[in-house]
Amino acid sequence: MAVDRVDADDTADRRAEPPADASRDRQADGPADKAAARDPGADQERKVIAVHLHRLLVDHTYGVARDAWAAAVPHLRAAWENHVKRYPERNRAAPRTTPDGAWVSGEHRRLNPEQNAEASKACADLADEGKRDILPTLKRIESANPDRRLAGLEHLLKGEDRLKEKIADELVAPGISVKEALGKVSDAVRSTFVYTPHGYADGIRSDVEQLEAEGFELMKLKNLWTNEQYKGTNSQWRRPETGLRFEIQFHTQESLEAKELTHGAYERIRGSVTPAERAELEDFQRRANAFLVAPERTAEIRDYPEKQDG
Repeated sequence: MAVDRVDADDTADRRAEPPADASRDRQADGPADKAAARDPGADQERKVIAVHLHRLLVDHTYGVARDAWAAAVPHLRAAWENHVKRYPERNRAAPRTTPDGAWVSGEHRRLNPEQNAEASKACADLADEGKRDILPTLKRIESANPDRRLAGLEHLLKGEDRLKEKIADELVAPGISVKEALGKVSDAVRSTFVYTPHGYADGIRSDVEQLEAEGFELMKLKNLWTNEQYKGTNSQWRRPETGLRFEIQFHTQESLEAKELTHGAYERIRGSVTPAERAELEDFQRRANAFLVAPERTAEIRDYPEKQDG
């Protein structure tokens, strides 16, 4: 915006000799004018305009980011397909139940017949509890506000074989029972809430409060929007009556799509890969998440338990 320039000497002269009508101007600046300057209606109008302009700017920013993400997705998918061709996965032996009733997965995971029978029942009970007690609560929260929606319900329950793998991993520790091992699995039941960028921070705050009001215990909450490999907010919960652990992720539409697009890379990184492939997988995740713009006020989403300074 252009600013008028004033000659310095001219300014000094005018300071030395006030205009003839200056006193009249000062006299006119009486109670009525001061009241007008403090008009609460005008103040409110200015605030409304400022909020509106801010919202337009934010909408434009997210609109540009959404367009950039949509344009990048085909190229990212092609890059992933190329990676899979260059690094084909080794075929894994399918988990199976042996003739004596034991369960095995690969070379190192095994449940004896008694453990397998107990794990099968525990997994069935967990699935019933997830559908009976967790899912209805999530749907009630979803229906309370149209600015959020549930996603990933097709993956609400972790598969039985995957749960048994995790149980077998935990049973390596001496003296632990199958039930205790299953209780350590934090995402046996999992779901996702998706918000608009504008409603993200308030939506998470409100939904955490509603989940606690329903009697669930918050175990952990992690704001990962500054992470290069994954962006979103993850939380872990516990149902005190039974000790069932479950996970809820909080996403925008774009961060959910990025998570799904990079899930294969995440799974490979968790497994056994060469340093060269790991570097490529991490680079792929960084490239995908670089297109995401953090929702408004994500800095207000505090980790739980909160990190201690220092």
